Amino acid sequence: IYSLVLLGCLTLASICIAWNSGFDWFASDKATRYLLVGTGVVTAVVTLCLSALFKYENGPVPLVLKMFSGFVPALFPVILLVAGFILLNPNLRAVVPVAAYQWPLTIVFWLGILGVGAGIYGWISDANKNAVRRMEGAKDDEARYHQMHLNDIDSCDVTKNMSNILVFTDANHDSEVRERAVAKVKTNPAWQAELIRYLEGDGSYEAFTFLASNEVDDKSLFAEPVSKGIFRQAFFTRQTIQRASHDSHFYPDQFSWEVERVLRTVDKMEGLGTDYRPAIRELRAALNEQSSVPKPSFRCAAALDRWLKMHP
Repeated sequence: IYSLVLLGCLTLASICIAWNSGFDWFASDKATRYLLVGTGVVTAVVTLCLSALFKYENGPVPLVLKMFSGFVPALFPVILLVAGFILLNPNLRAVVPVAAYQWPLTIVFWLGILGVGAGIYGWISDANKNAVRRMEGAKDDEARYHQMHLNDIDSCDVTKNMSNILVFTDANHDSEVRERAVAKVKTNPAWQAELIRYLEGDGSYEAFTFLASNEVDDKSLFAEPVSKGIFRQAFFTRQTIQRASHDSHFYPDQFSWEVERVLRTVDKMEGLGTDYRPAIRELRAALNEQSSVPKPSFRCAAALDRWLKMHP
């Protein structure tokens, strides 16, 4: 706050000094003169502020600012106020040697430039270090989650809780995670029957996650269950919309994951004699379910409309 007030006062004083030709000694060209004066005032105040701000900072601070913190907060205001007082008074300015204010202001100007440069360098350096730390942290998190996923897969009893690892069979997962999950699923002798049970019950979401990204041994077994699974997905979509009690429960990309995997699965099952159009229409209609709170236009509706247009 002090620095902002000082900047305002110095700006006003500089305008008054320039109006009375007090900066004619600074540069012969008017545009250059005003540019240098403005730069000098701003950089001096910024350097003063940074020096005061980091005076008692124990963390990493640019060496220049650490040195400046010992004298700049006291020296700059004195020089600027005294020089400004002289330059604002034409009579006083006429009797005071030019060097008395020229050299101190020149020193303040260059120290201000140096301080701002040090501040910018420190900011860039810290930003780069933080970026490196974030990248390293992201890599560590990725490695940790990767191992956690593998542990979850290895510890899963697929004869009892196969649905727990179906999410890892999706194509968006790392190849090692996905391949191990698929292999573990297939250690269950009845894995295809289990997937069909999910499609026809409450596990259609997990089943479509697997089917959209992986092949099954016998597609004919899944032709009709996939249709039933889409109807189940439509039912769950309607329930979700009906149960919403606040507009924050909705977002434009909602249901996109489910719809994408349903359509990818249907594309794999085409040609088996099952008409999926009624199920897809029902899923599309479910997105129009009435809600007691405002809901957005779900983006996944366009994908369903495109599919229906291509399958009249």
